[in-house]
Amino acid sequence: MKKIVLALSLMTSTINMFGQNTQSVTPDSELKYVEAPDTYFTGKARFASLPQIPNSEESYAIVHFEAGTINNWHTHSHGQYLIVTEGEGRTQEWGKPIQIIKKGDVVWCPPNVKHWHGAGEHTAMSHIVVSPKAKENKVTWLERVDLPQTTDKTVKVTQNEPLTERQLSIAPIASLTAMGDVERLKPALAEGLAKGLTVSEIKEIFTHLQAYVGFPRALNGLIAFNNLLKERSEQGIHDPAGVEPTAVSPADYYRLGEQTLKAMGSGAVASSEPLFGSQGMDYALKANLFGYLFSRDNLSYVDREIVVVSALSVLEGVESQLGSHLQLIKNLGITKPELKKLIDSLKTINPKQAKNAQKVLEKM
Repeated sequence: MKKIVLALSLMTSTINMFGQNTQSVTPDSELKYVEAPDTYFTGKARFASLPQIPNSEESYAIVHFEAGTINNWHTHSHGQYLIVTEGEGRTQEWGKPIQIIKKGDVVWCPPNVKHWHGAGEHTAMSHIVVSPKAKENKVTWLERVDLPQTTDKTVKVTQNEPLTERQLSIAPIASLTAMGDVERLKPALAEGLAKGLTVSEIKEIFTHLQAYVGFPRALNGLIAFNNLLKERSEQGIHDPAGVEPTAVSPADYYRLGEQTLKAMGSGAVASSEPLFGSQGMDYALKANLFGYLFSRDNLSYVDREIVVVSALSVLEGVESQLGSHLQLIKNLGITKPELKKLIDSLKTINPKQAKNAQKVLEKM
């Protein structure tokens, strides 16, 4: 009960740790953090009182919001200052648009003005709270916030229609890059452009590939593509640039990666333990691959999994990983006959490995 009362007041009472005539330093580890109650917060947040300034009517607290966490609509009878110390968040006054607040920003919430504040959709945020006339400053909690649907570009997650010619043209680009066959890659790139891939989409294929086949081969593929574009430009061919990706930044990419894996039906988020006991590999998988890369919205989820399946299909000794990604792309709506069509398109690239990939698919 005591914790809830503290939460409701948002630290209108504080601790006095200042000496009379000496400087006082209070380490963060000594602050008594309290978890925010889910009655008034959507998601996880925690806060702690800061030492009371002698003879001051104000109280002070620090609040940490995890990515996506916001509080309910509420008012303060004597207003409130917010000083953003870390990350990027959001705030809104009743009847007005949502505003983005970043590290260093200062927000004044006037007395009895209905508002809310918290972290960004994919970004954590921390702020200092300054409550004027703390003993009299009453917090009135109101209803939960009904956030509007985002109008930003969103990445297409599922696909219920057959693979397009554009998507099938991704396969040879990815597989030849994985094999390091730059000579055969050039005509595959030209075919991809002819089938509707844009310049930015092809560059993104190499960006995604570096996580699976290594930076050197992905870079060699990109260099080959840039050389091809130069040749085509000199011939008077102007290829469509396409739309550049708008990655979420800054962001809690690890949390975003967990959300992506969950949306794709992956079991990689079932355990709270790091991937195979390695925090480094766990972070690389969730934060970099499924967090950062999948947030780049100029390729759909299916497009990205086509890149991965095509690359793994021509490599040796990765049957387990190939099976996992075949299951992921099935979870996204691509049927087994469509996947067979995809792997069949790789038989001219690497017949032996394509046959092996076909066996992996047949076992599913």
